[in-house]
Amino acid sequence: MVPGSGHPAPVIYSSFNLPIMKQSFLLFTFFLLTLQLSAQIVLNRSDYDLTSDGMTINSWSMSTAGFSVPEVGTNMTWDFSAQALVDPFTYSKDPVSGNPDFPEANLVEKTSDRLLGIIDIPVDLYERVDDGGLATVGRVFSTVGFPSMPITGGANDSITIVGYTNVYEEPDYFFKFPMAYQDAWEASYTVQINYLMKVAAFGLDNVPASQVSRITQNTSVAGHGTLILPNPGGSGSVSIEALLLRRDRVQTDSFLLAGQPAPSAMLGALGLMQGSSATTTQFIFCAKGLPRSAVNVSVRNGAVTFISMSDDVKDLVSSSRFVAPELATVRVFPNPTNGEFQVAFDKTDAQNWTLQVLNPLGQQIQSAILGGHPGEQLVNVSLPDGTQTGLYQIVVRNSQNVAVSTGRVFKN
Repeated sequence: MVPGSGHPAPVIYSSFNLPIMKQSFLLFTFFLLTLQLSAQIVLNRSDYDLTSDGMTINSWSMSTAGFSVPEVGTNMTWDFSAQALVDPFTYSKDPVSGNPDFPEANLVEKTSDRLLGIIDIPVDLYERVDDGGLATVGRVFSTVGFPSMPITGGANDSITIVGYTNVYEEPDYFFKFPMAYQDAWEASYTVQINYLMKVAAFGLDNVPASQVSRITQNTSVAGHGTLILPNPGGSGSVSIEALLLRRDRVQTDSFLLAGQPAPSAMLGALGLMQGSSATTTQFIFCAKGLPRSAVNVSVRNGAVTFISMSDDVKDLVSSSRFVAPELATVRVFPNPTNGEFQVAFDKTDAQNWTLQVLNPLGQQIQSAILGGHPGEQLVNVSLPDGTQTGLYQIVVRNSQNVAVSTGRVFKN
């Protein structure tokens, strides 16, 4: 009997006590495959709130402290609920039409680009959102001047951006619809920034120059599962089923001066090199009912440099597309543990549920299938031999593979 419930103890089949019988093994394998299939979601145009009317998008920057690069794979649980929200910020996508350079564009976003690896300059991104997806089709640089003393050292040195329109050779798709696990696409295009350089040390007096960047974007839908986030609208956490996109961007830069390759000595003085390449990676979590990605993680040289989260996840609490707006907390004891502990939680039906134990990287190290009557459940868990000291996550999923309860246990 389960203490205090009046019901028989739940039947537990797990990776650590499965009967060694071929039939049971086949049934267990079939059940796991069914769970994986049911966890996959497809994002369609109707699931994405952004329209050609544009909108202001509210977001949060999140602390990068202790944040690891997201794991890719199937039926994952990404728990970022303990990550601190740092600063709110907004950006706008405005409606646009009739631009002869971008006849298919219906949105424009004011943002920034980087010149010479140091100077942030304003740029207008022209985008298209339609049944095929969300894509950038080009960009426009406006004429604007900057003092360049921080990079050249001359008090009167300057760089003046010359207005220029870049039409991409092909659209750079951020999303494609319909979008499902293992979809992939790529784009290659050139971005040119023209400017005038005034650098006394090199005898340059408003000499025309250019930074020409060849950019290749490779995007893949690399994972699916449950995303758990802090609730920006209040206490607790929110949980949504999500796809994980990985975008690898390779940018190769060339520098021209007066129409010729810039001298190596001048580039070296600016910390630049002709034909240098840089790779950055974005991990983008996408879910239904949002005007943008749920979470966007920027990674450079293996280190997480920036995380942003949509403020609109709080609005999904009242949406039918929202999953488990307030996850129940499992009770774990003893906690901390030497590897043996019990998990108590409430079960609302007589169907088979699943208990998962995830390591600090979000990888599953233990699982159990839970049968039995509804009511309070008490499950004995033994961590695998060799489990290292650290904080481990517990996730309980119902028969529809939806996360309904979560908790943490510290292994000492």
